[in-house]
Amino acid sequence: MRYKLITSISLCFIFFIGCRPVEKVGPDICPSDDFSLTSDKLEIYVISSSTSTLEDAGNKLDLDASEGLNIKSDFGEVVDWKITISNSTQSKVFSGKGSSLDVYWYGQPGKFDGEKMNFDPGNVTVELSVVCLEPVSKTFELSGKQNFSSLHPKFGVLLRDWDKNGIYPVSSGTYTGADGWKGGGGGVDTFSVEYFDEYYSPAGNKYVQIYADFENPQWYLGAHSIDLLSFKNYLPTENTDSLYLNIFSSSDGGNNTGSQVAFQVGGTSYLGLEQINWTGWKFLSYQFSGLTTNSGDSLKTTDISAFVLQLGAAPEKSKELTVRYDFILVTYGEPLFTE
Repeated sequence: MRYKLITSISLCFIFFIGCRPVEKVGPDICPSDDFSLTSDKLEIYVISSSTSTLEDAGNKLDLDASEGLNIKSDFGEVVDWKITISNSTQSKVFSGKGSSLDVYWYGQPGKFDGEKMNFDPGNVTVELSVVCLEPVSKTFELSGKQNFSSLHPKFGVLLRDWDKNGIYPVSSGTYTGADGWKGGGGGVDTFSVEYFDEYYSPAGNKYVQIYADFENPQWYLGAHSIDLLSFKNYLPTENTDSLYLNIFSSSDGGNNTGSQVAFQVGGTSYLGLEQINWTGWKFLSYQFSGLTTNSGDSLKTTDISAFVLQLGAAPEKSKELTVRYDFILVTYGEPLFTE
C-alpha cells in the first residue's frame, strides 16, 4: 500500500513538471500585443525643392521635376520591417530592424535590366509590412524620367553626368580646361577628351570619351581628373563602408581595354579596376572602402581631392585605347541598383 502511494505521488510530480510551460528560446519575432500597423504609420513625402505629403501632392510623383520619395514610420518599438515599392513588372525593396524607418527613393528599381534606370510610368504601390501583421499600402501615379540632379544627401549625390548636371557639372557641350585636367602618358602621339551623344548610355544624352594612341604598347595611356572641391561636405557620413561609387563604362570593343576609375587623397589614388570584356554600356558599383591603392591599401577617408578617369590597358599593354564614361553617382547605404 505504501509503495502504491509513493508511486502515485511520483507520477503526479512528474506530470506537474512535464506540464510546465516550455521556456522561450531566442527573441520574440512578433511585435508586442499593444502594437498595431495602420495606414497612418506609413508616412510618404514628396521631396524636391520643397516637401509635401504624398496626399497633398495629389498622389503623384514627377521624376522629370527631380522629385523623390521620403518614406518614414515611427513604430514605437523595435520591429522587423520591409518596404516594397512595385508596379506590375518592377520592384524595389528596403528592409531593416528598428523602432523607425527613414528611406529615400528616386524611382530606381532594385534590379537594373541594362536599359531602364527608372520605374515605368503608371501606378506604383508602396507597401509597409511588419512581421506577424497584415501589411498596409498606398498607391501613387509615377511619371517622367529621373536625372538624379537634386538628391537628398541621405540618398546620395550626383558628381557629373556630362549634361551639365551634378555638383561638379561640365561647363559646356565640349571639353574645356574648366572641366578638369587631362593628359596623356609619356610619349603619347594623340590624346583627347571629348563629349559625344552618338552611343549614349542608359543615363541618356552626352558622355565623355577618352582616347589615346602611342607608337609602342603601354600600360598607362593617360587620364582625365575632376577636382572635388569640398566634396566631404556633400556626404552624409565619413564611413567609407557606407558609401558607394556608381558609374557607367564602355569602350569601342578594342582588345586590352581597361576601365580604371579612382578617388585621389593627396597624391594617392584608390582604384576600381575592370577589364572591359563586355559590349555596350555596363553599370559599375564600388564600395568606397573596396577601392585600393596599387599596394592594396583601402580607402578609409572622405578627404578626397579628385576623381580620376584613367586610360589603362588590361590584361596586356596596348598602343591605342578608347573608353567612355557617364553618370558618376555616389549613393549612401547601398549601390543604386542592388541586383
